[in-house]
Amino acid sequence: MFDLTNTCSDTSLDLWGIFDFTIAPPLLFYSYVPIILISLILAFFVLSGERYSLVSKLFFLICLSFSLLLLNEIIQWIAAPVSIVMLGWMLISLFRLIIAILTVYFVFVYIKGKDIDFWMKILFSALYIITLLFISTDLNIIYFDIENCEGAPGVLWDFINLIATLSSVYLVYLTFAHKGIQENSQDRKRNYLVGVGATGFIIFFFLTSAYGDLTEIYDVAIIGPIGMLAFMVSITFAIVKYRAFNIKLAPPVVLVLCLWILVFSLLFINDPTIIHYIEGGTLIPLGFIGISLIKSIRREINSKEEAQRLSSDLQKANVRLQELDKAKSEFVSIASHQLRSPITAISGYASLIREGTYGEITAKLREPLDRIEQSARMMASLIEDYLNVSRIESGNMKYNYSSFSLHTEANHISDDLRPNALKLGLVLLYKQSVAGSGLVSADIGKTQQVIHNLVNNSIKYTPKGAITVYVHDDLSKKRIYVDIIDTGIGMSAETINSIFGKFSRGSKANSVNVTGTGLGLYVALKMALAMGGNITAHSEGEDKGSTFTFELPLG
Repeated sequence: MFDLTNTCSDTSLDLWGIFDFTIAPPLLFYSYVPIILISLILAFFVLSGERYSLVSKLFFLICLSFSLLLLNEIIQWIAAPVSIVMLGWMLISLFRLIIAILTVYFVFVYIKGKDIDFWMKILFSALYIITLLFISTDLNIIYFDIENCEGAPGVLWDFINLIATLSSVYLVYLTFAHKGIQENSQDRKRNYLVGVGATGFIIFFFLTSAYGDLTEIYDVAIIGPIGMLAFMVSITFAIVKYRAFNIKLAPPVVLVLCLWILVFSLLFINDPTIIHYIEGGTLIPLGFIGISLIKSIRREINSKEEAQRLSSDLQKANVRLQELDKAKSEFVSIASHQLRSPITAISGYASLIREGTYGEITAKLREPLDRIEQSARMMASLIEDYLNVSRIESGNMKYNYSSFSLHTEANHISDDLRPNALKLGLVLLYKQSVAGSGLVSADIGKTQQVIHNLVNNSIKYTPKGAITVYVHDDLSKKRIYVDIIDTGIGMSAETINSIFGKFSRGSKANSVNVTGTGLGLYVALKMALAMGGNITAHSEGEDKGSTFTFELPLG
């Protein structure tokens, strides 16, 4: 319990009979209250933006500790009971130590991007415990002058000042000596702002405090919090200019808040003469803030108008691009149709000649005729891919659904393509493990095209080894799968992510087969998705083979 009978004031007391506002220095509240408000508002804003960030929590604790210190000093000035004033004097050293430790901790984590080492935590904890143990001894306050309600600082205060000096040196080292590997110029400028602001805060605050303790002119402590104000300004500028803490803070919001605090703080001055001087001095920053606010709002308006103009231009460009894309698709469709007829004729006539319809041919002519037929088939396949792309993009792809056995179709396609694989020295195997009927409801022609495309793709990109077509189902998921497993060139993770894109081919594809267009997998995936299925790819890496999985819902 506090002794309320022995007081530091002979005048009438206000507020619960404990405080006497007449004994406070004229600028006490003007100096302390606005800085408390600025610190807490900015601290809560930073913490709410990055709630789980260690650096945000440390910044919040710095602001909270400093605000409590200022509140403690306000109470020291206006409290009448000697016991309350004595308690305030004893707590000063503890608050100062906490602020110094938290500031070093904060700057370390902010600049280096990691938590402090374990030995530093032990050191900080030891300093805190030592201060806490000696806080109520004469090492903290040697004696208390009841007549003047002032304490005589002890050795503990010098110890705290020494820690603050060492902290300042270490903060300078952290700010200017550390350069992160991934740090760019923006990061360096942001780190300098935060580091210099924190260092300036510690130096200015502890310097004024030490001067007041040394000369016993404690009124000088009133200007000490200006260091904290400068620190808050540097943090705010770092947030606005360099997105510190990954938080967006609009300049108009900052400027309006500054205006509000400057005007609000005038309420804490009772002396009319001083108010005139303060108002005169406040006009200058108010003028700068007002001009900055007008410029900031003008920039916001210009940016909004520019964004609207760009949005309008983009809409027009988008409409034009859609028209061009539609025209392109129509051209590809028409051109493909026109090309299909002559290619079919070339293939047909080559086949008739090779079969002897127009007379017997020599063995020497068979090879070029085979090449003509092969090239015609390749050209027909390319034309079909272009037509399919055109139909897909224009929304004209038609699907005729029917019920059929997927594993039967996969088996037939494997049989059809096995001779092609054998010509290249490859083994094409077919396996199945189907627990149900294996029936699906899909477009049989497009399903055959998808499987044919995937198997043929594996044949093209497998220089040696085997291709396995494996059909299996999952009755619980009501899905059936066709795995095409090869021992071919494989794929990197980057290739897998892009392989289903239009005109996309693997990085090693050209070294094995130069005839692909990069449309086959794109068309196959679009068809599979349209029928309620999917196609996925997997590979352990280049030269380690690939697995393509085609899946459909069971019918």
